[in-house]
Amino acid sequence: MKKSNIVYGLLAVALASCGGTAGGEEPYDDDTLFDGTEYYEKVETRAAFDKDYEGNINEHLEGGHLNDAYWNTLEGTWQNDNPSKLHAGMNNRNLFYVHDGNDTYLGFRGRGLYCQDGDLEKMDNGQVKPEGAGIITKEKLIPGRYEIEMAALPRYGGISACWTYLCETGNELTDQNEIDIEIGGHTDGQTFKYFWATSWTTHDNKQTVDQDVSELLYLNDGQFHKYTFDWYTDYLDTNNGRVDWFIDGVLVASVRGSLVTTKEMPLWIGLWFPAWTNNAVFDTDFMLMKSFEFTAFDESQFYEESRANAGYTQTTPSQANIGSIEYSEVKSINKIANGGFDTWSEVPLLSGNHYGWQIREGANKGAVATANVDGSQMLSLTASAEGRAFTFQTLEEFYEGFNYDYSFDAKLADGNSTGKMEVHYLNRLGMDVSSPTVVEIDSTSMKTYSGTLESPEKCVNVEVRFYGGTGTTYVDNVEVTFTGITY
Repeated sequence: MKKSNIVYGLLAVALASCGGTAGGEEPYDDDTLFDGTEYYEKVETRAAFDKDYEGNINEHLEGGHLNDAYWNTLEGTWQNDNPSKLHAGMNNRNLFYVHDGNDTYLGFRGRGLYCQDGDLEKMDNGQVKPEGAGIITKEKLIPGRYEIEMAALPRYGGISACWTYLCETGNELTDQNEIDIEIGGHTDGQTFKYFWATSWTTHDNKQTVDQDVSELLYLNDGQFHKYTFDWYTDYLDTNNGRVDWFIDGVLVASVRGSLVTTKEMPLWIGLWFPAWTNNAVFDTDFMLMKSFEFTAFDESQFYEESRANAGYTQTTPSQANIGSIEYSEVKSINKIANGGFDTWSEVPLLSGNHYGWQIREGANKGAVATANVDGSQMLSLTASAEGRAFTFQTLEEFYEGFNYDYSFDAKLADGNSTGKMEVHYLNRLGMDVSSPTVVEIDSTSMKTYSGTLESPEKCVNVEVRFYGGTGTTYVDNVEVTFTGITY
């Protein structure tokens, strides 16, 4: 049963559009934010579940696949009007069943600016358009508890998201019903310390809580976490809406009042590359979904039925040709782009960036080029009379406690040549926060160098550098793989 809708006043809309919260209410309750899991666990003291509701969802990829009764895959592109940062939206070719022993996850592949796959769309200048993947519920959902277990895309430029959305009028200025979980949108060099929680009713009547959650986790830690939002339309008999967001059962954000929609909406899950976030400065990586559950609240929470249906191309999962991949391949992705130095051309619109490898202007007085050496494409670092040669690649937002394995192949051209790898641990201002890790290249025959790394306290970015001090140094097959985090 649905109660009648609240009619929102013009004053509430005006307050929200000016950045305030309707009715002067605070965005969350100070006594429950980050205060354990008791509030999460006592949800049914606020609204009982309707466990018999036919629209409830319990998706754990039983049998190794999505349930056709719940989902469609989604192909489409939106918010794609920035000529310098075009993207290719969501595409079924980036959906994968990821097999991990007896478990199966849904993988959403993200392909960034450094990806050189031949099937990617490109801009007129040759720059690839980053692309991801998505799914959508077949049915519109209502107030209740929404929970996704996922490991967010751990790289810059992509948005890992789980959201409800419906635009009934076709014009978001008058009708944009949305509740968002978004990871990856912060742009100040600390993207994965911040969780975005957003509630909309129109394009201007909205609130985004940009919450620092680093005391709980880093959102790109590679682990599965449970992200939850509870959507109420009549919170504790106040006739006011409220949305609470949780990470692993801890309340991290809340929005109340006229900023909360009352309309039923489909649920979308996916990975995409909007122009308003960072450049997608990586090759290929994954967002993973382990499970999704929706449990409706009972009739105490009213809602409006909606006439509109979601657009874009939708396909039943069993007919979508979803790929298959082993979790070991996803887990061990090389975080270094172009580690084999297969190309040294510049990425269009990213001057001086050779698909990940860069030369700092004014600091490098040597010659840097690739050469076909012993029949293989590799990096050639040849020092000049003016100084040494070097190139580097930055791995964004590899925080304190992040652990990696590294390896690379290298050799010196002769006994008079010198070369080395240095790994620098930087804060967000680009300053070293500890002594670098240094590996001297000491062989005139190709040799594999390997070891482990751990980001120190205050680290935000890791910079991998290769130097040719004198003579010529050759480098190939550079790999840095994330192995876990020490909290």
